[in-house]
Amino acid sequence: MQTNDHYTIKESMCDCFRRLKLQYMFMMMQDAAYKDLESYGFGRKSLLDKDIAFLLRRSVAHVIKPTYADEEIIVGTSQVAQSGMTYTRDYIFTCNNEVRVKATSQWFLCRISDKTLLRPILITKSYKEDAVDINIGSKPETDLYSFEQYDTVKAGYSSVDGNMHVNNTEYISWVCNAPNVFEYLKRGSYKFDIYFKREVIPADTVVLKQKDDLICGISKDNISFIAQFK
Repeated sequence: MQTNDHYTIKESMCDCFRRLKLQYMFMMMQDAAYKDLESYGFGRKSLLDKDIAFLLRRSVAHVIKPTYADEEIIVGTSQVAQSGMTYTRDYIFTCNNEVRVKATSQWFLCRISDKTLLRPILITKSYKEDAVDINIGSKPETDLYSFEQYDTVKAGYSSVDGNMHVNNTEYISWVCNAPNVFEYLKRGSYKFDIYFKREVIPADTVVLKQKDDLICGISKDNISFIAQFK
């Protein structure tokens, strides 16, 4: 991988099984991505100064084996493709030379001030040899009438990032509170897919619903995200 971050897993980053929480995996992936972009001169601050941000559209993660508190891991990332409006970036988590997590993600560029999508204007390099062989399939769609509500949350300012919307890691924490999700988290190995459809901003109320292994969030009568465990 082009860029690697090293972590020692803290107890505060783990669940009741002392396993690294999914939302912290996403935090690590997010930080590794910006560290990689920094090597091209496109770190968080330089992008904010240009009124530009990366917007996560889709991410698929395969947790092959859980990572536990006190273990040391390496999070590697590379951009592996850029096609049309979309950047594709892959990740790999290793511990003791063993692969624990593989993930892939799709990103757009957006203008922060008016939320418009931008055509790629950042000159970066793709490392196709670093692809982790996880495919992103068609966008998940759902029949919301068959879903049951399990919670309602109000987006607070503590969840807002520099893009002035709720950070994607907050969505993950909402998803992991769904009743049926515990069975996937308990077994330690699972696949997770999340599609971000509409951003959540401060003071939005999000209705969280679930049907079997599908979870979705609705704000202002529109679907904000759809997630699935497998």
